[in-house]
Parts: sequence; structure tokens; C-alpha cells
Amino acid sequence: MVQVFSIPLFITASICLLLSFFFLILYYRLTSRHEELVQYYLIFALSALTSGIFFSAFAVLVNSSDSLTYLSISNRTTVIAAMFTIVLSLHFYVAFFQYKAPTFLKWCYVICGAFSLLAVVPNQYFLRNAFYSTSQYYTGLKYGPLFQLWGAWILVLAAYCIFILVRVFNRQRVRKENSNTNTVLLLLMANIVWVITGLCDTFTGIQVIDLPPLSWIGSFLVTSCIAWVLVLHIDKLYEDRRVLSNRLMYDHLTQAFSRSYLEIRLTEAVNLMSRSELSRLSVCVFDIDDFKKINDQYGHASGDALLTQITKITKDNIRQSDCIARLGGDEFVILFSDKQDENFAPAIVERIRKNIAKTRFGKGNSSFNASCSFGIVSVTPAQLPLADLPNQMLSSADEALYSAKHRGKNTIGIATFSVSS
Repeated sequence: MVQVFSIPLFITASICLLLSFFFLILYYRLTSRHEELVQYYLIFALSALTSGIFFSAFAVLVNSSDSLTYLSISNRTTVIAAMFTIVLSLHFYVAFFQYKAPTFLKWCYVICGAFSLLAVVPNQYFLRNAFYSTSQYYTGLKYGPLFQLWGAWILVLAAYCIFILVRVFNRQRVRKENSNTNTVLLLLMANIVWVITGLCDTFTGIQVIDLPPLSWIGSFLVTSCIAWVLVLHIDKLYEDRRVLSNRLMYDHLTQAFSRSYLEIRLTEAVNLMSRSELSRLSVCVFDIDDFKKINDQYGHASGDALLTQITKITKDNIRQSDCIARLGGDEFVILFSDKQDENFAPAIVERIRKNIAKTRFGKGNSSFNASCSFGIVSVTPAQLPLADLPNQMLSSADEALYSAKHRGKNTIGIATFSVSS
């Protein structure tokens, strides 16, 4: 008959095995597809797997009754799995928090390997194949002096986990990294619970107190907390990628699109027009007239503010399907995508030109007027296909811009883009 208090062990074992499988797949995807250096995901996957084995073996141990075979196998598996669960957690803390303890960590694995060999082979110095009633709740194997040394070794490993977390907690607190400090504090509390529950099981084993198995509670708590820490880490990875993507997509000063993103949008628009999903594609290149003089007279801060305000004026006057990008300096590009045959670009650009010309920029004695010159080029599906069309359109619009400059600035030049271009 299955003992009631062993059912949580079977449940937590299943959860840990699922966590191990999930983070193993996650590790593979992050390393193979995204080239992330996340070896601690693999370490945790192994730790969760070992924890699952520990819980399963403990459940069998509790239910072994008078079967010496089941008792021997489950007891020895529990001893080995419990030990490696702790050392893998220790390894995780060292790797995740970049704590330098490589030599000590290697010796931990060596010593755990030695104890594992002792646990596998029945002997009077470690574990004998003989019943030993440790509690009214379950029975274990008779143990020798080396098993008591193993118990002391387990305490050393657990204490070192706490020592590392305390050191990391102090380091994060000095750096005032509040979110990281909270994470470390969570793990620290979970490990303290783990030590307390482990000590209770130790006292049960030597018949000082008589309690049901408790160390699995602390172990599962630590496993759950590490899983939560990694979930937060995944969220941070996503946020970092989002920030990086925004930096690549947007100009940091004006929040117009970047040149690289404009090239993507322009290429996509050409592809849409080649599939007859767009009736017309227009590109407008413009810059600020006498921008260097404005910088020299009113300062670069005023020049930066001017760039930002002109971007805002442009955004307020273009449609949702259009976009503005900053090529660099004071040069901008507007991309117009039309699904109708009518060419809206010149009218929209004229409205932008007038709004910029009548706006007073700057403040107080440093206020000034500014104007922009524009060059527009448009293409239709009849002019496709043309090799390197996006670059040809930008070049033609640039030529139209300089034509407008030569005509006196604050005006619009329109280029004729023919099939022979």
C-alpha cells in the first residue's frame, strides 16, 4: 500500500522531470539558434533531473516496507541523488552569479564521485544491506562511520551554497542592484529552509527525533526558486533584445526610423509593388537649410532640438502607412506607399514644408525660424523591374533635393523617374 505522505514525493518528482526537460530544450535553442552563453540552463536541467530522481527514490524508499531489495536500491539512489542535487545547485550559483570557485567545485565533484562508489557497493563502513528502523514513517539501511562522514560532507556543501549566496547578496547590495538582490535573497532563504529540513532528516536517521521525511521540501523549494530565477532571466534576455532591436530600428536622437530600417521598409515596399499590392511608391529626401549656421549661431543643443521638432512635425503630417527615417546629420527620408493611383506625396510634402517654415524654433532670445528643401521621386508598377530600385530612388530624390537647393531653398524638387533611369 502506498504511504499517503509519499504522494507529494511522486508529484514533485514529476514536476522536476518536466522542468528538466523544458530547460534542456530551452538551453539547446538559446545556444544553437541565438548563440547565448547560458550554460547554467544546462546545469539547472541536470539539477532538476537529479532532484526528480531523488524524489522518486525517496518515495520508493518510504514505500519499500519489508522488501530489502527495494530498500537497498532506493536508499543508495537517494544518497547519491541528494548529494549531486546539492553540488549541482552549488555549481549553478557559481556559474549564474559568476562566482570564482573553479578548483573547489572540481574537488566537490571528485569527493561526490568517491562517496557514490561507496554507496553503490554494500559495505559495513557506509551502507549495509540490513534493515535499520530510522523512524515510524520509514526504514533505512544500517550505516557505518563513513556514512556519518557523508552526512557532514552534505552539510559542508549546503553551508557553502549559503556562503556563496551571502557573498553575492552583499556584492549586489553594494552595487545597489535591487532586482538582483531580491533574487539572491529568495535563493538564500530557500537554501536555509533546505538545510533545516535536511538536518531534521539527519536527526531522524540517527533516531534523535522522529519526523516524516522533510528534506525533499527544502530541495523542491530550491529547485522551484532556481526555476523562477531563470524565468526572470529569460524575461531580461527578451527585454535586452527588445532594447537592442529598438536601438537598431530607431534614431536615438529624433526617434525617427534608422537608415538600416528604412532600407528594409523600402525593399519590402518594392516587393509589394511588384505583386501589385501598391499602386505607387514615392521617396522624399529633405534636409534643413543652412543647418551648420544654426548650429554655429545657436549651439548644438538647439540644433538637436530642431532635428527633433522637425521629425515631430513630419510625423504629424504623414499617414500611418508612411514613415520617416533619419539618414544622418540633418538629412531625412520620407517613404510614401499608396494603394491608389493618385500621387499624394507632393501635397503632403508641401504641407510639411509650410508647417516647418511658419514654426518658431528655440526659446526666448534664442528663438529662430528654419526651413527645409525637399526632393521627391515616384515610381509605379509599370517601371518594374529595375535593378537596385531602392538605391536608384534615393539617388534620384537626392538629385531633386539639390536642384531645389539651387533654386533658392525652402522649396520642393520633383524628379522624373523613367524606365530608362
